[in-house]
Amino acid sequence: MKIKKLVLNILTVSLSLLIALGLCQLALVATGWSPQKTASEYLQFGYSTGIPVWDEDGVVEDAQPVRVKLFQQDSELFWKAIPGTEFTNAQGFRGERDIAVENSGNSVRILILGDSCSFLGEKLYADYLQERLSEGSPATSFEIINASVPGYTSFQGRQLLPSLLKYRPHYAIIYFGWNDHWILPSGYSDQFHYDLIHSARIVQLARIWLARLTDMRDYRVPLDSYRENLAAMVAELKANNVVPVLIAAPAGYSPQGMPKWAYEFYRQYYRMTADEITAIPSIHAAYAEMVSRVAKDFGAVYVDMQGYFGRQPAPLKDYFRNDLIHLKDRGHQVMADGIYEQIKAYNLQHDLRW
Repeated sequence: MKIKKLVLNILTVSLSLLIALGLCQLALVATGWSPQKTASEYLQFGYSTGIPVWDEDGVVEDAQPVRVKLFQQDSELFWKAIPGTEFTNAQGFRGERDIAVENSGNSVRILILGDSCSFLGEKLYADYLQERLSEGSPATSFEIINASVPGYTSFQGRQLLPSLLKYRPHYAIIYFGWNDHWILPSGYSDQFHYDLIHSARIVQLARIWLARLTDMRDYRVPLDSYRENLAAMVAELKANNVVPVLIAAPAGYSPQGMPKWAYEFYRQYYRMTADEITAIPSIHAAYAEMVSRVAKDFGAVYVDMQGYFGRQPAPLKDYFRNDLIHLKDRGHQVMADGIYEQIKAYNLQHDLRW
C-alpha cells in the first residue's frame, strides 16, 4: 500500500511539473519571447543589434558605410545573404554575374566559402583570381562562385557546403578563421546558439540561465571544433571529386601586438577583456597553424597567406584595411596571386590541366 501511494505521489508530482513546464512554454510563446529578443543572449556580430537584425554593412571603404539590407534570417545558418542586392547576384553569391546550376559552358568552376574577408572590397581576390586564370589559360572558361557571407565561421561554412555541391565545382577555396576565434558579447559558441534556437522556448530559457550561472564564455568555434569543421569540409569535397584549397587567414598585426585602438573597440562591441584582446594575435596564429595541420593530415592544397604576405616588398599595413583583418585592393591582388600559384603547383604535381 505504501509503495502504491509513493508511486502515485511521484506520478502526481511529475504530472504537475509537466503541466507547469507546458504552461511556461505556452506563456513564452504567447508573449513572443525568444533569445533573439534578448540582446545579451543573441548571436551577435560585433554590433549591439546583431545579425540579421543588424543588416547593413559597409562594403566600400572604412568609415563610409553603404546602407544596404544584406542579410535575412535562416534557421540553419543563423543568417544568409539576400539575393539580388547591389552586392549579390540572383543566387545570393557575392558578385553581379548569375550562376546557373547546370555548367553548360563546361567552365572550370571554383567555389569560395568564407566570411567578410572574401566579401568586402570593390575588387576582390575572387576578381583578381579570375583574371589570373584567364590570362594563364585563355582557351579555358572559368567561373568563380563566391558564396562567402560576412560574419560566417567554419560552423556555418560546413552547414552551407552541401547545398553548393549541386554547382559541381572543380576546386573549393575555404577561408575561415577570424570569426571562429572571436568571443561574442553573449560568450556562447555557434554550436550553443544552434542548439539554443532549435530547442523549445522553455529549454532555451533554461539553457540561458544555466549558461549565466556557469559564466559560460567560449570562442564561436573552439579550436578542436575548427579542426573538425575543416576536416569534414575537406572530406566532403574530396568525396565529390572537388579539390579543397585551405587558406590560413593572414593578419596585418605588427610584432608589437594589438594596436591601442583595438582595446576600446573590442571592449565596447564584443565585451572582451584586455587579456582576451591582447591574446588575439597568438590565438589567431594557433588557428592558422591548425589550417596547415588539417591540409597536411587530410590532403588539401594549403595556402600560407601569412608567409606569402611576409615575402612581399611593402609593409603588411599596405595590404590591410585599418582593422588589420580585411584586405585593401592591393591585398586582394596578393591573395589572388598566392592562391593561383598554389593551385598551379598542385596541378603540375598531379599532372592536371585546365
